[in-house]
Amino acid sequence: MNRKKFIATISILGVGSIASFYGYKIAKTKGNPDIEYLENNKELIAELSEVIIPKTNTPGAKESNVFEYIIYAIKKSNDKVYKNNFINGLKEVQLYSENTYGKLFINLDKKQKQEIVLHFKENGKNFSGNLGKVKNKILGKSFFSILKETTSIGYCTSKLGAKEGLAYQYVPTHFIGCTNYTKGQKSWATK
Repeated sequence: MNRKKFIATISILGVGSIASFYGYKIAKTKGNPDIEYLENNKELIAELSEVIIPKTNTPGAKESNVFEYIIYAIKKSNDKVYKNNFINGLKEVQLYSENTYGKLFINLDKKQKQEIVLHFKENGKNFSGNLGKVKNKILGKSFFSILKETTSIGYCTSKLGAKEGLAYQYVPTHFIGCTNYTKGQKSWATK
């Protein structure tokens, strides 16, 4: 076999394997979402959201019942890819947890949970530029992106999150458009 045939064969195999990998990913996101799995794993979602916004001197995501908002947001979304990416991500978290530590995610200690979430954060990073935009358009957002986004929205719109986690003023006296934050000041909740 001469060099040209060898390079052509390797190129075709490389392109074919990449196409089949992304074809599998696309097919995985286009099916009907397993909503029952989502509803049966409330505790897993609560633990994952707690890793994103842990309890400190302010309430954490678990205490603020952010998992209820996450489940609601995923169920009410019209985008099958969005739903499937999140539900498949939950399944992958459980599988990765069992393969890595031999336990379910909810039974791990705090450090192990953080390592798993960090792993999914790294795997969910998008390509930069136009390639990332195309990937997002075809494959949708990554599991970690959806988890982080819905956790943040759920926390900031929850009663505990808005009142205790953010600076909340029920009846604002006046609007100050541009002001400096003081050290240790919470960000404002506007609802």
